[in-house]
Amino acid sequence: MKNLYFLYIFNFLKNVQFFGAVAVPFFLYRAQLDYVRMFTLEAVFSVSMMLMEIPTGIVADRWGRRTSLMLGSVTLGAGFFCIALTQSFALLALAEVVAAAGLTLITGADRALLYECVRDAGKEEQSEKIFARYDAAGTTALLITFPLGTLFVGSGLVPYTTALAMVFAVTGIGIATAALAVLPVSERARERYSESFLRDGIDGFLFIFRHAKLRGFSINYAVISSLTFFMFWMYQSLLIENNVMVSWYGFIASGFNAAAMLLLALTGPIKKRFGVRWTLFLTSFIPGLLYIGAGVFPGILTAFVAIFGVTSLRLFRSPFLNALMNRQIADTSRATVLSGISMLERVLTAMLYPVVGILTDRSLNLTLVFLGVLTVSGSFFLRIRDHD
Repeated sequence: MKNLYFLYIFNFLKNVQFFGAVAVPFFLYRAQLDYVRMFTLEAVFSVSMMLMEIPTGIVADRWGRRTSLMLGSVTLGAGFFCIALTQSFALLALAEVVAAAGLTLITGADRALLYECVRDAGKEEQSEKIFARYDAAGTTALLITFPLGTLFVGSGLVPYTTALAMVFAVTGIGIATAALAVLPVSERARERYSESFLRDGIDGFLFIFRHAKLRGFSINYAVISSLTFFMFWMYQSLLIENNVMVSWYGFIASGFNAAAMLLLALTGPIKKRFGVRWTLFLTSFIPGLLYIGAGVFPGILTAFVAIFGVTSLRLFRSPFLNALMNRQIADTSRATVLSGISMLERVLTAMLYPVVGILTDRSLNLTLVFLGVLTVSGSFFLRIRDHD
């Protein structure tokens, strides 16, 4: 149980994001970018993650999840700190690569270690609830840091564009401290079956496609997550379009994360009432409808409904699929396979970034409808029918 508590603290610290609710204003007003160049930077981030997912997953499987998480926290923090220091597009791109390296050392490894701690504690039957608590710890960090960041940016204590840079710097320092939280976590030694890093990575990634159930879970997770992910960018654009004061951005972000926490706290009753299949379907179908509604009927009310609905349902469905996917993966390749699943999501996100950037520079509403149609289509074509 001690391990679980330290992992909750780790997830809290790695989700400290003082810049989170003002990322779009940072790129538009501090870095002076349009949406195409802003999303080009994020495509660099996604492609970097895609290229590094498997190698960093191998680090976790070879040298331990804890080592990977410590390295990842420090590297990710350094990336965000570097973003605060420059307005050069080239240097911003380099900082995005550094941040991507850090995040890939964490993704897959954290949930692999969490699952193994759950299993070792004899609490596998509670895995979905524990994964939900882990996500809730990260959400709590967002609830606290989002408002603090935007209050500072909107306070006028320092010039607006300087404040936008400072919240990135403080975020970087905060995330780096997550390495200290994972130090006390004990980890079992694991057997190593292969002598080839490359073979480990390829075998782990291809396992996704060889395993029928895991393939279905993975593709559903990757597609719906990548599509609904864009609301974390679009909500700030929606607030700008509706002339909402920047000081409120963090409270709005905290609000939809609080809504996600409430849903996560109700994981057990919701699962019992609707079942896993219907829960996964509705948490993809409804966000698609909300995207379309916000695009077709622009205004502050539909914007708020879409922002809260899409983001909270995205956060809520993740623990369900993470628990289902982990049950299909062996310990020796768990982090590598989970990194491969994350890579699928990154591929799709990277492909969408330039399209979304071009569309948003022309029409935010058109972009929302585009994302909504894709999400609704995905909810039907990728529907989970067998989860046992």
